[in-house]
Order: sequence, then C-alpha cells, then structure tokens
Amino acid sequence: MAKEAEGRVSAVRVSQLDSHELDQESFQLMKTQLNKVFKYHQSNFLTKFDPEVTAALKLILWKFSVFATGTTIGQRILNIRYGNTHGSASSLWIGPYKKILYAALLIGCPWLKERSGDLIRLTKLTVWRDVIEKALRWTESGLKVAALLNFLLFLRHGGYQLIVERLLGIQSMHSERQRLRQLGFEYLTRELLWHGFSEFLLFILPLVNVQQMKNVFLRWTVGRSHQAPVLSQRSAVDLTTCAVCGDWPVTPQHIGCPHVFCYYCIQSNFKCDSSFVCPQCGHGIPGPGTIDRVLVTLNTSR
Repeated sequence: MAKEAEGRVSAVRVSQLDSHELDQESFQLMKTQLNKVFKYHQSNFLTKFDPEVTAALKLILWKFSVFATGTTIGQRILNIRYGNTHGSASSLWIGPYKKILYAALLIGCPWLKERSGDLIRLTKLTVWRDVIEKALRWTESGLKVAALLNFLLFLRHGGYQLIVERLLGIQSMHSERQRLRQLGFEYLTRELLWHGFSEFLLFILPLVNVQQMKNVFLRWTVGRSHQAPVLSQRSAVDLTTCAVCGDWPVTPQHIGCPHVFCYYCIQSNFKCDSSFVCPQCGHGIPGPGTIDRVLVTLNTSR
C-alpha cells in the first residue's frame, strides 16, 4: 500500500518482497560461481570457512549496493531505495551511520552466531559456555518470534518488511512518484487464450491412443496378409531382428507369421490396439492366446 510522506512514496509490499527475493538470488548466484571455482580443489576450504565466506560475499554486495547507493541490488532493479521513516528534508535517505549498522546487524550478527563456539574457546570462557549458549538460543528464539510478528504487521499495514528495518527506522521508498501504467489487454487476452489452449491439450492428449493411430496407418500402407504364413521360411534375420523395434528380440514371441517380436513390443502393441498386425507382412492377431513364444532352440541361434 503506497502512501505519500514528506515528498516520498512508500514502496508497495509486492515490490519489497520481490526486491528481497532478488537480493537472495544475487547472493546465491555469487556463491554458486565461487563453488564452481573451487569445484576441483582438493582442500575443504569453503566448507571449513563457510561462515567467513558467506560474510565476505554479503559484505561485497553491501559495499557496492547499500553503502555505495543506499539501495540493494533488488531495490535498484525495481527503482526503490532505503529512506528514513522520520527525516528532515536534508536526510530523506539512509545515511552512512545507518548503512554501517545495517551491515553489522545483517552480516556481523549471523557470523557471530555461527562462530560463537570458537569465540568462546578463544576467549577462554568455556566455564560460561552453557550459560552463553542458552542465552544465544533464547535470543535467537525471541528474534524469530519478533520477525514473525513484524512480517504479519508488514502484510497487514505495509511499511517495514524486516525487523532490522524497523530497528533502524528505514523503509523502502520510491525516489519519485510512480505514474499510472496503461495495461495492454491484447497481451492479457493472448495469455489467457494460450493458457486455456495448453490446459485443453494437457487434458485431451492422454486420451488419444497414439499407438493405435500409428498401427492403423501401418495397416493402410502395408495391408493385411491373406495368405497363410509359412513358418518354415524363417531366416536368420527374422530370428535376430524384432519386427517392431529392429533390435535383437528379448524373450522372442511370434503371432503365426515368420517374423519375431520382443515380448514387450508385441504385448504393448496388442494391449493398445487389438487390431494390431505385423508391420512387415500385415499378418493379424486373432486373439491374445495366439501370441506364442519362439522355441528356445531358435533363440539360442545368437
């Protein structure tokens, strides 16, 4: 919900959410590229120093985005930036002091949490380890509850998306009033028609028996044999080639003609189309009981 305040316009909630997602994607892209660099490296450098690597990448992004321009990468794409909620004409936008606090809260605090165990050991506070870890757990739980309540308020009233923004008193704003955009309904109509057509295809295609249509076409082109098949005329090629797939027949079957089929080829075609005929000679299958297995002695001729 946009509102005008002191010459600035608050960014709509969807733009703030989109900018946050773009920031996360930018960080993940940088980390993915870094992982590719060390993909074939023998050491476990990235795993061992993952908190430091994560903090360094976030610090680089902060340096060239928030610290340099007062906007994150996602905000710059959507033409919004951080501004002070209650500021004078000379301090409309976020200042250097809040930029540093922003980095300390979003980058420094997560790093301290990840390295809390090592810091306790280095500072020789192992006696207070249990007390410190318990305090950290309670603090983390409290921050999660506060972040949840803040997000619910953001969804209801807009304003501060992150708890850090509320603490610092900064908010995503447009640097200038946004103009009304004219929507092209022709484009929307094309999208609706295309989605309707694609849904129709997804519904109708599973009902189409493609195999049966293929077999009907083959029957028109090959025709059905009217002469009694002569099984004694089987050649070595007939015994070593499936009449459907052209490969060596697996568990060879025959339907009364000299040609041989894989078990899966003949059974799947007959289940899809009860009028299936041999694609080589056009001999039909009178019934499921007429599909017989070729003698093992013939199959071993390989």
